[in-house]
Amino acid sequence: MRRGSPPSPRGGEGRSLRAALAAVLLLVAPVTAQAADSLDNRIGEALFRRMWVAAPTATQAADGLGPLYNARSCATCHPRGAGGRPPDPAVEGDQGVGYAIKLNGDPVYGRQIQSNAILGQVIEGRPRVGYREETVRFPDGETVRLRHPTPVVEDLGYGPLAEATVMSARVPPRVHGMGLLDRIPADAIEAEAAKQAAAGGPVAGRVNHVTVDGKRQVGRFGWKAMHPTLDHQDSEAFSLDIGMSTPAFPEPWGDCTPAQTACRNAPHGDSKQFEGLEIPSTVIGLIDGYLRDLPPDGSLEAPKDKAGAALFADTGCAACHRPSWRTAEDAEHPTLSNRDIFPHSDLLLHNLGPALGDRLPMGEANGSDWRTTPLWGLNRLAAKDGQLSLLHDGRARSVTEAILWHGGEAEAAKDRFMAMPGEERKRLVRYVLGL
Repeated sequence: MRRGSPPSPRGGEGRSLRAALAAVLLLVAPVTAQAADSLDNRIGEALFRRMWVAAPTATQAADGLGPLYNARSCATCHPRGAGGRPPDPAVEGDQGVGYAIKLNGDPVYGRQIQSNAILGQVIEGRPRVGYREETVRFPDGETVRLRHPTPVVEDLGYGPLAEATVMSARVPPRVHGMGLLDRIPADAIEAEAAKQAAAGGPVAGRVNHVTVDGKRQVGRFGWKAMHPTLDHQDSEAFSLDIGMSTPAFPEPWGDCTPAQTACRNAPHGDSKQFEGLEIPSTVIGLIDGYLRDLPPDGSLEAPKDKAGAALFADTGCAACHRPSWRTAEDAEHPTLSNRDIFPHSDLLLHNLGPALGDRLPMGEANGSDWRTTPLWGLNRLAAKDGQLSLLHDGRARSVTEAILWHGGEAEAAKDRFMAMPGEERKRLVRYVLGL
C-alpha cells in the first residue's frame, strides 16, 4: 500500500500533474498557455471516461479501483453524460445502467451494495428489481400501467442483510448542465424556499442544508439534494461507486466496512505523489471542469411553446419545477456568468408522498422528500429510444407515469392532470418532452 499525505499539488506541482495526465491520456505534445483551458477540458473528459484498474500497477495515476465497486469509470454510469436505467427483469442477466441499491442501517454492507470486485475479493451482491403492476384509469377511459418496484439483492456475499436494513434503489441522474446549476446563487435558492413557505399553500419546498468541511451549505445536486458542489458529488461517487479515495472521502477502500477485513487489507492505490490519495484534488478539479462545461441537453433559450408553458403553470407543475433562474457573476467562468437558464426545477426538497417514499433519510431530507428534478433535456432522452427511465429508481417509463407517481405536495397538480381532457394531457407531455 502506498501511504503518505504531502501537501496538495499547487502551482508548478499541479501543472506537472496535468502535463503528465495529458501525456498519458491524450498523447499530446506540449501546448501553449492559451490552449491550457481547452487541454484541461480534454483531460477532464478523458478522466471521466477512464477505466480505472486495481492496485498495484506501474502506472500509479491509473490504479486504486475498489477493492469492491460498481463501475470502473464515471462514463459507465453516465454514458455520454446521460442517466442510467434499472435492470429489465424480462432480460436474463441484465444489470441496467448504473443501477445501485442504497442501504441504511447495515453494519456489514455499508451504504451501498457493490456488485463488482477486483481479483481475490468477493462481491457484495447483484442488485435486481421486481415489479408489481397497477392499472390507473383516467376519467376519459385512457389507462396507464404503473410499476411498483421492489429492490432485490441476489447472491449476497457476506451473509444476510441486517434485519433493520432499509434498501432504496437509484439510477444515476443526467450530468449535463450541472455547471449552470452550480452557479445559481445559494441565497436565491433560500429565497425561493422562503417565498413558498410564505405563500401558505400545499407546496412548500425546503433547502437540504449540508455540512461539508464544517461549513453549512445549500445542497443542490443528487436525488435528495445531498451535495452542495460538483466536487462533493463527484467525490462521493468515486468513493461509493468506484471505491477510490479523494480529499473529501479519503478512505482508500471506499465503502468497505470494518467487517469486510479482506477488502480493507487489500492493496490500495494511495500515493505520496498524489496527496496520499488515489484521486487527488487536481484530478477531481479536472473532472469537475469538464462537467461544469457540459451544456444541458435541452435548450438554453426560453421555451417557445407559450400555450404549453401556460398549461404547465395552470396545472401546478411550475410551482416546484420553476422554469427559470439567473446565474451569478462568475469571473472565472464567464460562459456560466449572468445567464438566464431554464432547468425547470427549484432545486428544493418536496414531500412527494408515501408512494415514492424510501425510508432513507439523507441530511435534512426525509424518506418522502425528493429534490425537484430538472426537466431540461428530456427531449434528447425520448428521441434516443422512445422510452424513459424517470424518477429516482427509473420506475417511470414515460412523463405520464412519472406525474402519476407524484403525491404529497404535488397531489393537487396530479389530480388536475388526471382531470384534463386527453388532448390537453398530450399537450402538456409534449411541452415537457420539448424542454
